[in-house]
Amino acid sequence: MIRSICFNPVIDRVYHIDDFETANKFKEISPLICPAGKGVNIARVASQLDEECTLYSFIGGYGGRLLRKEMERLNVDFQYCEIEDDTRTTINIIDRKNRKETEITEAGGFVNAAQEKQLLEMLESDIRQGDIVICSGIPMRGMQRGVFKLISQWCYRENAKCILDTNSQYIAQSLPAHLFLMKPNLSELCEMFSIDAIEDDGEIVSLSKEVFSYGVENLMVSTGRSGGLFFNKDVSLRITVPDELINSTIGSGDSTVAGFSIALNRGCDLHDCLKFAMACGVCNAMFPQVGYVEKELVEKIMKKIIVQDI
Repeated sequence: MIRSICFNPVIDRVYHIDDFETANKFKEISPLICPAGKGVNIARVASQLDEECTLYSFIGGYGGRLLRKEMERLNVDFQYCEIEDDTRTTINIIDRKNRKETEITEAGGFVNAAQEKQLLEMLESDIRQGDIVICSGIPMRGMQRGVFKLISQWCYRENAKCILDTNSQYIAQSLPAHLFLMKPNLSELCEMFSIDAIEDDGEIVSLSKEVFSYGVENLMVSTGRSGGLFFNKDVSLRITVPDELINSTIGSGDSTVAGFSIALNRGCDLHDCLKFAMACGVCNAMFPQVGYVEKELVEKIMKKIIVQDI
């Protein structure tokens, strides 16, 4: 079973505005409104690919009701705790002409100790041997900072696999841990080690070995349009993706994590897991919707992806 955690979901309002500039007026622009957040996107992709998934989240207000309706529509098992604050909103402005994206993200609501305990007890009691538990996004305000580390300990105890996909601030607070996979992008990896930029593959290989010392078994680093890199103690791999027409990259990283988890849950070998993961990420980027893939298109893209030793 795939268990996706999205403590701090969002309602995405996506505006497509070519030649967007600040201090200008753009009238009568209709947004695409979509319940989202990293773990929500993962659950949505799993549903679209006919994979069972349980989502764990805090919800509140009108946005929370939208999220609950969306999970019902997708037939996703949704375990949630209601809070007083509204589920936050994120505004994304996509300039497809100039290939630019602008994002404004609210902080999100506050969770008290009793609410945190309620949701975490749901999750802890559900984890079973063989589960894939995905810790993604960021905790809510008021939550313990090391919550992802705690969840990784539960997974280790139950012989489940824990995957971490969070920002650089919470990566530091989540390690050391028992992680089957961690998926930062290049900038997050740089921030984690307080370096300005990564110069070459050799430097990435060295950094990956340092990551392993924190209890991480596998490291996947997304590198944007070029694809990604994958490391464990036995292999160093580059994943090259086809050059497809990109609509929006919002949700592509989440779709990649979903694809890897789905392929892993189906017993695929490592190369096929990586190809399926990247195919989901590329497919999502071809559509304006967030966390959206099409099964047949994913299979076609997968055949074009190259995995090779570094």
